Amino acid sequence: MKIFTCPECSNVMDGFPPGRCHCGFTVSMVGSVCQFTNDAPVVTEGDGLKWFGYEQVGTNYEPGFLYNKESDTIGCSQNLANFLGKGKVVLDIGAGLGKSAISFALAGLKVIAADISQVMLEEATQRAKQHNASGIVFARMNGYKLQLANNSVDAVLEVDMLHQVNQPELVMAEIMRVLKPNGFFLQYGGWTTSPYTPEQKAANETYNNAAKDLQDYYDKAIYELGFSGPLFQSWEQAGECKAKNFTLYTTLKDTGCYDSQNLIWTLGMGLHKIKTRAAGAKQLIPDEIHEAAWAKLDAYAKEKYSNNYENMQRHWNSRSGIVVYKKSK
Repeated sequence: MKIFTCPECSNVMDGFPPGRCHCGFTVSMVGSVCQFTNDAPVVTEGDGLKWFGYEQVGTNYEPGFLYNKESDTIGCSQNLANFLGKGKVVLDIGAGLGKSAISFALAGLKVIAADISQVMLEEATQRAKQHNASGIVFARMNGYKLQLANNSVDAVLEVDMLHQVNQPELVMAEIMRVLKPNGFFLQYGGWTTSPYTPEQKAANETYNNAAKDLQDYYDKAIYELGFSGPLFQSWEQAGECKAKNFTLYTTLKDTGCYDSQNLIWTLGMGLHKIKTRAAGAKQLIPDEIHEAAWAKLDAYAKEKYSNNYENMQRHWNSRSGIVVYKKSK
């Protein structure tokens, strides 16, 4: 396969993963992760390109996985493989802990799990071994410069990645460059749910209101304590990039890896990413500010909701689909 490009000479390399380039360069491996960049995982200073890799987040990004590593379950994305064709190449940009990449590989697809975070990718390689998933190349890459050939991948999955860079239009240009003319852009959506009982509906409403209240309380607290806030906001730009370059094609039922049928989630799990600063700019909140804000939140929650507020339950009875887009004409 000729997909990856050499970071030294930019020529296309053979192999999946790639072997030695004719210029003499060999992609180094660190913790089973191919190294295609030396860029720092987080860059927020200066007037140039900026990005938030999740190097300081790691497994905190998926509380459900963190708390249940030994019983981690990932099904295969058979519907996607049937749609694309087995053996097709999917780029998972911002692959993180690898849940999607593993699900795709289990269905017989070839997957490039690309991320700027070495910590996330090393965890993903161990997760892949646990699930006996093959056909994945874990690649440390910068989305601003994908070391992939033009028109080389059949589909690109992007989940919560474009808004983590200050110029998402440049990352989108790279996605458009590596995606084949008839390729597909993938995102999760099209959720379907089974009916909830009246008791479950009431519990979910209580949980959702409490979760939003506590998130808002924490955000207000960190700013009052001196945190200056996000260094850039790209949500709107990211959405515009997608709308400009892709049009809706279809929705595939059942992802194989995001099935929340009969799942019970506690508020403690829901607050885990706040408690561990497991998101974007919040990785950068100084310890003293975070600890003071969390102490205030904990006291507020106990007074308003009870000492056992973290045991509040939220019921999930949903299943996600894969929303498929094609390049705009």
